[in-house]
Amino acid sequence: MAALVVAVSIMAALVSAACTQTQGGVTEPPTEPIVTAAETQLPPTATMRATPNLMTPATAVTALPSPTVPLTAGATVAPTETMEPTSTPAPTATPLPDGPLVHIGDTVYVVDLAVTPEERRQGLSGRPAMDADRGMLFVYDEDGARAFWMPDMHFPLDMVWIREDCVVAGVTADVPNPPLDTPRDQLEFYPSAGMVRFILELNAGQAADQGIEAGGPVEFGGDIAGKWGC
Repeated sequence: MAALVVAVSIMAALVSAACTQTQGGVTEPPTEPIVTAAETQLPPTATMRATPNLMTPATAVTALPSPTVPLTAGATVAPTETMEPTSTPAPTATPLPDGPLVHIGDTVYVVDLAVTPEERRQGLSGRPAMDADRGMLFVYDEDGARAFWMPDMHFPLDMVWIREDCVVAGVTADVPNPPLDTPRDQLEFYPSAGMVRFILELNAGQAADQGIEAGGPVEFGGDIAGKWGC
């Protein structure tokens, strides 16, 4: 019994010594510090592995045509404006002047009439000038040989000789006006081109400018339209 107690005491002493040695020589493992991402730095010798590029190469994009939008039931489509063609207005005919008219060559003349013997003797004598679109028409009862002169004339004339059938018999052009102090017995006479009933006196140069020549037709208009057969 005494031996058993000794043995137990020895075992207790051994266990106590072992426990004392373990507590004094064992170090608690260090607690791992918490490191945040912002504070992480790689060592100088560290090499980062490149992350492979997962983006696919850019490719050309073809624009697709705009899709046709179907009309909704009940929708109103605005009509397309149609441009009217621009038309050129027709030229307006120039109204004819009033009074006795003579249509001859390429133009129309407003004329003064010399029908009576007194009017024929006076003619254009003493008149200072005459407008380019005017003239004097001498009228006789029938065809005959005529002769004209230029007493007291202030401007030169064209003399157009016209037959009874309303056709130009001929033209005496650019008849000069003599000096006003020329004695009458020294004035020159200008005979008609054949037998004529009418003589149209115009400003010198009008016959050439308006294409008046022998064989051309003559027509009376205005106040004398159809008179004397023309």
